[in-house]
Amino acid sequence: MDIRICDNCDFDWAIELMKKHKLGIEFQTFYDPFIKNLSKTLKYQKEQTAKIKHKSLHAPFWELNTGTKMPGLRKETMKMYNFAYKCAKELGCDCIVVHNGYYPGTYRYTGWLKRTVEFWQEFFADKDNSITIMLENQFEKDSELMKLVVDSVADKRLKVCLDVGHANCNSDMTVYKWIRTLGKRIGYMHLHNNHGKDAGDEHLGITNGTIDIKKVIKLAKEHCPRAILAVETAKDVEKSIDILKRLTK
Repeated sequence: MDIRICDNCDFDWAIELMKKHKLGIEFQTFYDPFIKNLSKTLKYQKEQTAKIKHKSLHAPFWELNTGTKMPGLRKETMKMYNFAYKCAKELGCDCIVVHNGYYPGTYRYTGWLKRTVEFWQEFFADKDNSITIMLENQFEKDSELMKLVVDSVADKRLKVCLDVGHANCNSDMTVYKWIRTLGKRIGYMHLHNNHGKDAGDEHLGITNGTIDIKKVIKLAKEHCPRAILAVETAKDVEKSIDILKRLTK
């Protein structure tokens, strides 16, 4: 399976691990479109990863919302996702991780879903097939909305990034049911662990929490065998990489 390291906005640290373990990378520096020396940073990271085949990028997410009813916010969301797409193209990425911006309970998602479908149709209209957008779950209570978005847009360039940590601490549905219900819609996974709702989004090593990572990988092999696996731990990164390598053999 394709394993990548999330750089946690510390590119030089990640590049050494990536080279040591011969893995791909998820660029997270560009989630902030207002970083200083953007062109210089983009050029540097492109040069350092020129020989790396498997690369992805995390898009900006602050206050963005694909299904917003506010024209100004929709315009800004489109602008930020096009910014991410431009960076990803420059870096040679094959996918971009994005948040959809819906917060459960604020309002019914019927109208939001319709506007989100229109947003993605417009976004993809002038894009080629080289990059897949991976919708990351964050505060969703279950997998239903993610499923509806992907199925309604019905474009092979849109899949799900299942963040197992977010599912464990924010969702009413088990991580394992997320995998079973979304199946091959899952094209990407963020792997880290936590101790559930009371502990929050801890980003611990992949075996240091209440998620059974062995079961996650087993189910991934059964239901979404082509999913990219990205290690997004704040601690025990190398240990997590070693465990993941063993589990995916």
